[in-house]
Order: sequence, then structure tokens, then C-alpha cells
Amino acid sequence: MTARRPNYLGIVAGSVVFWLFGALWYTALGATWLSAVGKSKLELAATGYWPYLISFVAGLFIAYCFDNMLWHYERADAAKGAQVGVLTGVCIAAAMLTIAYSYEARPVALILIDAGYAVIGFVITGAVVGALRSWAQKRAAAAG
Repeated sequence: MTARRPNYLGIVAGSVVFWLFGALWYTALGATWLSAVGKSKLELAATGYWPYLISFVAGLFIAYCFDNMLWHYERADAAKGAQVGVLTGVCIAAAMLTIAYSYEARPVALILIDAGYAVIGFVITGAVVGALRSWAQKRAAAAG
């Protein structure tokens, strides 16, 4: 196992990547997503910048969680991070969204869009956090 220290660079980079992926995902699927949510662009614009800030901070928690999980593996790299991302994306995030949205009688399109964002976003974030954790470990090993 590796030293139990958060890799802050990986955590911040993971959050930035997750946030940027969300911007791309919801821009590409915006019209379908708005229809499934039952809101207009104008209604969402009334919330101001808060959702963007909240999603970035939430991304820090997600990336921190991946960094923490990867610490437990002998080999923590991009591939292992992506693997952890798939497992948590499918088995936790997408499963919870599916349960909640089913009870809320939300459209299948919304489940697919939001769960797809979670799964793909977690894979990408896990890979970034894992790659930077591996890089930091190699630097520390070379220095010490």
C-alpha cells in the first residue's frame, strides 16, 4: 500500500474534469434533458451561478472519494481509477438514480441521461485521479 496522503492535485484535476465533462454532456443533450426535466432554459437561468459552484464542490468530494478508494490498491493508476469509476458509477450512482427516478415516475430519457453522466463522468474522473496518484507515487519513490 502507499502512503496515506490525499493527492490534492489529482483531486482538483478530477473535479475540474468531471465539471467540464458535465458541461459538455448537458450541452450536447440539453434539449432532451430540458424536456425530460420539464423546465425551460429561462427557469433554470433564474438559479444563477449556484448550480455551477455546487457541482464543482460536489466534484471535489467525488474526486476525493476516488483518491481515497485508490489508496487501498497496491497499483493505483488510470486503469484502476477507471475500473473503480465503472463500479461506483454503475453500482452506486446509476442504481440510486434509477431507484429514485422510478419512484418519481421520471422519464426513461432522464434516467439514461443522468445515469450516463454519472457512469461516464466517474470513469473519466477515476482515470484522472488514478493517473495523478500514480504519477505522485512515482515522483515520491524517485525522490526518496
